[in-house]
Amino acid sequence: MKVKIIKLFILCMVLFNVGCSSTSFKNRMDTDPQDILRGESTNTIKVRQYLEEVLENPEGREIKAYKRNIFSVDTDQNMFYYHAYYVFLKDGKLEHTLVFTGTPKGSNHNGNWMLDANPDIQSYILYLYDDNPWKMKELLGPNGESPDLIKTTQNILKRLNENYTFSFAAGMRDLPWYHQIWITFAFFPPIIGYPILTISAWDSDNCISSVAETIEW
Repeated sequence: MKVKIIKLFILCMVLFNVGCSSTSFKNRMDTDPQDILRGESTNTIKVRQYLEEVLENPEGREIKAYKRNIFSVDTDQNMFYYHAYYVFLKDGKLEHTLVFTGTPKGSNHNGNWMLDANPDIQSYILYLYDDNPWKMKELLGPNGESPDLIKTTQNILKRLNENYTFSFAAGMRDLPWYHQIWITFAFFPPIIGYPILTISAWDSDNCISSVAETIEW
């Protein structure tokens, strides 16, 4: 009985602290002026317009993807607990960052694609010109390549138009298979556990899944 209680406690800690879905992030998002901007109804419009512009005029543009510490430079990453986002460059210079983010209470959307979230801009600049305090790591393809600009942008635009909502469990879909098996057999009755977890996040995203499931090499 004690073992089951411990497992349940660990699972709750995992589920409520997956990437950008941490409860502490949600609490901060409801009060911090910078984070309240994540709920702006114009975010989706701006992102759609920008992505369409990229597809119409791809010359000189490229896209990169990164993962980093989530809340501060002192927050260590693990397989559940990190932040992921895109960076768009034009002529080698930063044009925009792009992230799928949770939204504050009272927002018209439960989850938003957003350009130029302040922590993303800051962490990218410090990655380039400082000692990388956010522990940024570029996500590269199997041959060390950056994402394909056109295919990835098309995938993001398609995802945006499908109106995915925000879910803390969405990032669990993209764990390596051996972690999926571990979660299933450690916390749930075999076979039914992991499918139930992923079904609960159907048509939902967080910052991790929105990158992992739209990126194309």
